[in-house]
Amino acid sequence: MNLKSTVVAALALFAGAPVVMATSFPGNPADMYLLSDAASEVYQYERTSPWAYVPGTYAGSAMPMVFSNSAQLGANSPYLGAAAGTNQDFFIGGFNGLTRIDANTGAFVSTIGAGVRVGPAAAPNGNIVVGGPGGIEEYNANTGAFVRNVNSYGNGYNIFCFNGNNMFATSWGGTTIKQYDFVTGLSSGPDIPVPFGAQKLAIGPDGALYSAALYESPTYEGVYRFNGSSWSLFADTQPQSGGGPHAFAWDPISLDLFVSQNTGEIFRYNGITGAFLNHIDTVPTKLTDILFKTTVPAPGAVSMLLLGGTVALRRRR
Repeated sequence: MNLKSTVVAALALFAGAPVVMATSFPGNPADMYLLSDAASEVYQYERTSPWAYVPGTYAGSAMPMVFSNSAQLGANSPYLGAAAGTNQDFFIGGFNGLTRIDANTGAFVSTIGAGVRVGPAAAPNGNIVVGGPGGIEEYNANTGAFVRNVNSYGNGYNIFCFNGNNMFATSWGGTTIKQYDFVTGLSSGPDIPVPFGAQKLAIGPDGALYSAALYESPTYEGVYRFNGSSWSLFADTQPQSGGGPHAFAWDPISLDLFVSQNTGEIFRYNGITGAFLNHIDTVPTKLTDILFKTTVPAPGAVSMLLLGGTVALRRRR
């Protein structure tokens, strides 16, 4: 059994669910969701073959019916998003505040904060973190209430990801990633230089830090992996159509890597090797993020699952 198969099997055992998810319906946790800042809309797709588009309940502009439209999103020009809270609602960052929408219906729930807040992320305690005028802000993901300023770094143009309580933060298009302890707000490691403008940060199933490089130059385009000292190209989007990846996310069940292009293309890659698999679809508008209701478990959990899965496999032989 190869690494990807072992991880997928272990995750399935951990989740107590089959690898193949159920048939799609609005708000299905088995699906993926794509954001467009140009149309201020959210689109829903199946995340298993044939990866079909799932018409929503709201009139759209880029698609006839969408999961959430500009009336629900407040014409917020959605950039990045995250799922959090008891209901795993979507928190959509943009240029007119942080918008919370119901992840089952796409309906508007509330606006959290005002002004630019482009890059929310789910924190390890289940809350939402986003950059604001006072620095890195933390909000209760169930009530929307402000909790605290984690520290004074940055502004509304920040993007984040977490590896446990270690928080990686940079500016949209930034070339320096800072590390902070989420609990204390203090520095937790050296700054990480980036040779391109970061568009999204994420921790992969291997525990490494990844970032998207978007059409900055012919030198950098694709999803890049940081090995602790340098960056290397992981998923190459240059041979494919479109201008480059605005965002990417791993399917938490199959571990496939999905990439959304600024020109509307959706591509699928092997999430372990980075090899190109197929072109899912092209949405006739700019895409800025790709979301799942659940995320890949923390690297420590994956390691334990791998160990447990290996032991289980050995016992069955």
